[in-house]
Amino acid sequence: MDPCAHKNCTKYFSIKNLPMLLLIASLSPIIGACVEEATSKSVAGNTKTPPPNAQRVIPDRQLLGAYNSNSPERVLQFENWLGRRVDGILGYTGHANWADYDGSVGWAFELWKQLDRRVLWSVPLIPKGASLSEAAAGKYNNHYRKAARILAKYRPQDEVLYIRTGWEFNGDWFPWSAQGKAEEFKGAFQNFVQVFRSVSSRFKFEWNVNIGDVGMDPVNAYPGDEYVDIIGMDFYWNTNWDPVDPAAAFHSMLNRKWGLKWHQEFAQSRGKPTAYSEWGVMSNDGAAYIELVKDWFVKHDVVYQTYWNSNADFKGMLSKGEYPDTAKAYKAAFDGH
Repeated sequence: MDPCAHKNCTKYFSIKNLPMLLLIASLSPIIGACVEEATSKSVAGNTKTPPPNAQRVIPDRQLLGAYNSNSPERVLQFENWLGRRVDGILGYTGHANWADYDGSVGWAFELWKQLDRRVLWSVPLIPKGASLSEAAAGKYNNHYRKAARILAKYRPQDEVLYIRTGWEFNGDWFPWSAQGKAEEFKGAFQNFVQVFRSVSSRFKFEWNVNIGDVGMDPVNAYPGDEYVDIIGMDFYWNTNWDPVDPAAAFHSMLNRKWGLKWHQEFAQSRGKPTAYSEWGVMSNDGAAYIELVKDWFVKHDVVYQTYWNSNADFKGMLSKGEYPDTAKAYKAAFDGH
């Protein structure tokens, strides 16, 4: 998804009411002992032994994240609705041009610093108007270095800073699309990782594909084990073209070419843990689907999973009552109780 294609991604979000929101949040049921209990019993807990090369990548339990636009207020509202704190926020920086690329990193840092939550960072590989070949040649290293130096200071108490770049590259909708440019994409990804690692060893990197056949074999753009810590996938149940029946929809996700099953098998073959940085539902008949997704997460080495609680680009918001039955099922599955 492209969160910068709509007004919710603007830099001009007002946070004037954030201190009061934080005070309210501090008094809500999601804080304190209730949160501690919910967190310890999170369904995302996964006791599988991770592969040896993932020991510093996988936390002691799966992390539950959510995208709520670039809005601390909406994060707090989502947490109050869910009844627990999220483990991570899906946060984006900009890619409109290089000025947006550079400037949005500091803006995002300051925005989320006030809420003091872990951020699962999505940092573009290149902005609009840039080229993968020049990125691979190192011509954008100064931009990467600037971003890394800012983000390296975020929440020093977190041992790991998760970075997703070049997401959904196998499609054709982002400027870093690898269709017809797999080698350039690999070189750009490798360069990005090397620059970030030169700034901090806390950075861990997600290589992220869009589910299904959207124009290329994603394996052709795999940058190599040395540059990838987590293998991620984005998947959305879109009733405009996916099966309407929830069980059929999940099994379509599971078994399609380059689907969920392929994702886990490929990650296992590379000795990597996995993530689902974006997933969503646009149906009020989603209870069975939610249960199948939850079961899939629990049974695999998933570092984090992030629900798209927004109607931007994809109508997946659950916390505002649009899909009450699906929302109830999501809360039952992931509220940690």
